[in-house]
Amino acid sequence: MNKLLTKQLVKAFNHLSISYRCQPLMDTEMIYGSIGRRLPLNTTSKRFAGHSKWKNIQHTKASKDAEKCRTTNRMLMKLKIALRNPGGADPKLNRDFGDVMDMCRRANIQSSTLDKCIKRTLERKSVPLKMEILGPNGALLILDAEADNKNALRYSVKSVLKKFKGFAFADEGRAAFAFEEKGIVRVKDKDTKGESISLERAEEIAIEADAEEVKLCSEDESVLLFVTEPLFCHKTKKYIEDNTNLEVIEAGIEMIPHMRVELPEETFQEVVTAIQELEDLEEINKVFNNVS
Repeated sequence: MNKLLTKQLVKAFNHLSISYRCQPLMDTEMIYGSIGRRLPLNTTSKRFAGHSKWKNIQHTKASKDAEKCRTTNRMLMKLKIALRNPGGADPKLNRDFGDVMDMCRRANIQSSTLDKCIKRTLERKSVPLKMEILGPNGALLILDAEADNKNALRYSVKSVLKKFKGFAFADEGRAAFAFEEKGIVRVKDKDTKGESISLERAEEIAIEADAEEVKLCSEDESVLLFVTEPLFCHKTKKYIEDNTNLEVIEAGIEMIPHMRVELPEETFQEVVTAIQELEDLEEINKVFNNVS
């Protein structure tokens, strides 16, 4: 009797285990959202990983580590660009350098990493570069970079792009015509007390800070974008820091597309993956794109 009961329990347990393993990882609503809008692509999806909670924690940690690495690389490239200005590494003589150093500290980048970057940049003579890329289905990319060897950088970029279909280098101006330079000040949508700021209040601050407009960041809706003319970017940033209790994440000049294109899902995923791999290159500061 005990043996029969044991066999029945084992059979029932196995049936439940198989049913659980066969559940889909995510449904259509999770991918597109409850209102049918495609959510921003996350190229690192959480898996069951043998139903191990520890494996899921490891996967999540790896994703966060990769994002932290990209943030660090982006900030270090901003630092290199700022060091080209008159005044070099003196924040009193080089305002941009002081601003970027503040942003690096807020991003919790180690002092030793910053010191090495400053020393290496001052010893090497690199120049700013922009590369224009034509992508599939009307996608356009502009690579903002700094390198001491343009041909070596071009080779590195080509090595990334050849992994994907439909990408090619563009002649100067062919992609750039679809963009315009703007000053962008990124600000958290909660103040230092953790209270959310209304869009109406953000618009008032934008007017006072000489910004053209303020809007939610399409990549992260917990971030507000204050858009300015390039010459007013520092002024807007300083006004927000001195006259509000909002935290500035970063500020700088960016290429904003006049119009964005919507891509088929498969193509969209390929373009996003290509952008991430390009931004992982040491010489690349930012990849601007016109993808919706």
